[in-house]
Amino acid sequence: MADAPTDLGAEQPIDHRTAHSLGGWSVRCEGDEISEIAWNGTVLLESARPALRDRDWDTVAPEVLEEEWSRSAGPSLTRTLRVSYAGADGEASALSELTLTPARLNLRFTVTAGTPLATNRVGLTAMLPRAMAGDDAVVTTTRGDRRDVRFPRPISPWQPLFDIRALDLDHAGVRARLELSGDVFEMEDQRNWTDASFKIYSRPLALPFPYEVAAGESVTQEITLVPEPAASQAQLPPTSSSESAPPALAELLAAASACTLPRLGLGATTAAAHVQRGRPLPISAEAGFDHLMVEVSERFALERVLAAAAEEAAATSLPVDLRIIASEATDVPALLDAADAAGLPVQRIGIVDETRHVTTAELWERLRRACADSSAELVAGSRTHFTELNREIHAIPAAEVLSFPSTPQMHMRESWHVAESVAALGDVLASARMLRPTARLHLGPLTLRPRVNAVATQAEAVDRADASGWGAHLVPGGADPRQRTDWAAAWAAAALAEASHGCVESVTLGELAGPRGVLTGDAEAPLTPLGDLLVALAPWSGREVRVLRGPGGPGTALIARGDVVLLVNARLEDWEAAAGTDDGRPLRVAAGTVLRVGPSDEAGPAPRS
Repeated sequence: MADAPTDLGAEQPIDHRTAHSLGGWSVRCEGDEISEIAWNGTVLLESARPALRDRDWDTVAPEVLEEEWSRSAGPSLTRTLRVSYAGADGEASALSELTLTPARLNLRFTVTAGTPLATNRVGLTAMLPRAMAGDDAVVTTTRGDRRDVRFPRPISPWQPLFDIRALDLDHAGVRARLELSGDVFEMEDQRNWTDASFKIYSRPLALPFPYEVAAGESVTQEITLVPEPAASQAQLPPTSSSESAPPALAELLAAASACTLPRLGLGATTAAAHVQRGRPLPISAEAGFDHLMVEVSERFALERVLAAAAEEAAATSLPVDLRIIASEATDVPALLDAADAAGLPVQRIGIVDETRHVTTAELWERLRRACADSSAELVAGSRTHFTELNREIHAIPAAEVLSFPSTPQMHMRESWHVAESVAALGDVLASARMLRPTARLHLGPLTLRPRVNAVATQAEAVDRADASGWGAHLVPGGADPRQRTDWAAAWAAAALAEASHGCVESVTLGELAGPRGVLTGDAEAPLTPLGDLLVALAPWSGREVRVLRGPGGPGTALIARGDVVLLVNARLEDWEAAAGTDDGRPLRVAAGTVLRVGPSDEAGPAPRS
């Protein structure tokens, strides 16, 4: 599950990383993570950091005890970081030493168990940027064998590389060698979880876990990155000042593609205090919204969940997209009868296995038989991540509608990682289209935090209910403190730009109310910034828009319809998006905001800026 957050305050997230450089090297640091490791401006490692995982794959957060930077003749730059860990059934201390010289970058990590640790993984991870997809490389194994490899463009369902001792990289005109020691390393395609990286890690997943690190035992690993001398590398032409200047807004619009904005829906509230019918709500079918997604399981208090969903469906006048989390014992016809008796206006129905998290052939047949006399549309897919869809596509029936959720925080929670992950969502959608070229795609729920613990081994630990709520409400850390910021709205807008470009037919975002919801319960400010954005975009849903993805880097976008343009910036730095406005000033989009450009009297999106 996700690494420990470092920037989860209630206010707009800011980038707390510090920047450091030596010669051709530049890095950014925060806590125990070193990020954006670049040589002469080309990022070769998205991130490098230690990780201690417990028996449930949760990351044990480090407590930073001491950080010291020093420069010496040579020249060299060194960071020494001491941390402690309390978790994985024990305690440990660790020392990280980052050393930069003009010729190499080295990260050495030693962790020592103070008491016995029960862990699934402890050691260094190195994240190669998703921009390396399609790059050629040479892998050296632990036996010294060398072989040519290519980073996959379609997302690889399983590890694309095993038994890694070193990688010779050739990226964007820069050649470098990445060396790893201290264990046997392998790589997974983290785009499966909407992360923007290929992750190199140890220990091999084929080995048993959890395993024990005895009290007093130390584990030491190293990562070394060595660029080739500049004289032997392809020289890129220098960037002129005119090339670095922002384009005119007309140029951005000319580069935008015509797409259809997906139809927009929301998840039903999973907290016990749900929305009840009464006064009109800004989220409704009349406002342009498409559906209310309701997830049900026999492990929930079924009557209670259905009654709450029926209240919200009536309050919003929205049809229901019903998702059944089933086991072998689930009586599908009886569950559908209960939904009908509760008054749910069911328009679409999906079903997934509660432990495999995907639609199986057996469950699909049971659903088809139960819906033989129903006009509801049937959906197959997964309920956790694209990963399960990608790995089990052979077992998922060939339905007309394919559905899967997305969250950017399976592994990382820092806001800059979340912004970078938006581009990985585009890779996910392109890969889904390759898996089922003729299927219509539904994306959702699309949420900041995971709604399901996909690595839990017991269904009863995943699908639970108590007096406070059910399902996603009881997932530890399931409510993101940034949920009610302008940045969360900007992230969702950037993700919707990717969904539009990926020909997604409909998207479910978050929940209607509660900690993950868009309704605040405040009469004066009834909507979160995300709610404001969705209400503004709802009249455009299902209609043609123009979309440009990433004009200012991952997490930025342009969405336009008619004379109204939305400039989206989910990044943590301001984006000078365009030049040539009437008053001569550039259009600057503040970090974590959406800027509306267009006639002030024209109806259309007007999210907070």
